[in-house]
Amino acid sequence: MLRYEDIKDISDGRLYDADEKALLGTDGCKGCSHCCESDMGHSIVLTPYDMYQLSKGTGKSFDELLVSFHLELSVIDDVVLPHLKMESGCKFLEEGRCSIHQFRPGICRLFPLGRIYEGDSFKYFLQVNECLKISRTPVKISDWLGIEDLEKNSAFISKWHKFLKYETKRICEIREMAGFEVKRLEGLEEKDLADHATATGEAEVYEEKGAELYRNDKIEEINEESEYRVKEIMKTVLRIFFMDKYDTDSDFYSQFDGRMKQCLKELRHI
Repeated sequence: MLRYEDIKDISDGRLYDADEKALLGTDGCKGCSHCCESDMGHSIVLTPYDMYQLSKGTGKSFDELLVSFHLELSVIDDVVLPHLKMESGCKFLEEGRCSIHQFRPGICRLFPLGRIYEGDSFKYFLQVNECLKISRTPVKISDWLGIEDLEKNSAFISKWHKFLKYETKRICEIREMAGFEVKRLEGLEEKDLADHATATGEAEVYEEKGAELYRNDKIEEINEESEYRVKEIMKTVLRIFFMDKYDTDSDFYSQFDGRMKQCLKELRHI
C-alpha cells in the first residue's frame, strides 16, 4: 500500500470519496489513446469480476482470450494471475478506441485515479502525471468508474484482496517449512541421518545410496513436494475464479461467494 507521502508526490495532494468530483473529464479522450498504447507490462491485473465482465461482453471464455493473446499469465506477488497483454499496447485497442470500454477491467476504469484502503472503505487519489490530457473537467468519481452497485463491488474487491493475501501466506508457509526441513537435513550428522532413514522406513535405501546421495535425494524430494503443493494452490485458484465459466446471466457476487467457499475448501486439502 502506498504511504501518504508517496501519494503527495504523484497526486494533487487530496484523497477523495466516491461521491466527490475530481478533474477526470477528457471529452471522451478524443484523439488520444496513449494510455492504451503504452507498454504497461503486467499492471492491468484482472479480478474475477473483470473476468465475468469480459466473458459477458466478448462472449469468449478465459481460455479463448488466453489463446488469442488478449490475456496472459504472470506470477505477481507470489501468485499466478491473469492480466491484459500490454507489451505493445492493449490488444483490445482498435483504431485508437477501446473495443471493450463498456466492460473494461477495473484498473482501466480507475485511470488516472489511484485507490487505497482507509479502514474498511476506499479512498481515491488523482495521479497528476499519468493522463496527457491537460484540460480536464470535474467528474464525480462514482460516475467515472461507471460500476453498477459500487458499494457491493468495493466489498468484493476487499474480499478478493484479503483472499490473495491468504493465498500468498499459504505459499510462503509451504516454502518456509520446506526450507526449515532442508536446513535440518543439511545439518544432520551421518549417524543422525541414518536414524532418520530408519525412522522413515528407508534404512535399505540409505545403505544402498550412502549418506550424501541419500541426503541430496531427500532434499530434492522436499523441494519438489513443496513446489508441487504451491503449483496446486495456484492452479486451484486460477481454475475456480477464472477458468471455470461464469453464468453471465446471473448475479456475479453470489457466484463469487460460492466459488470462494469452494476454493477455501479445496485449499485446505493441499
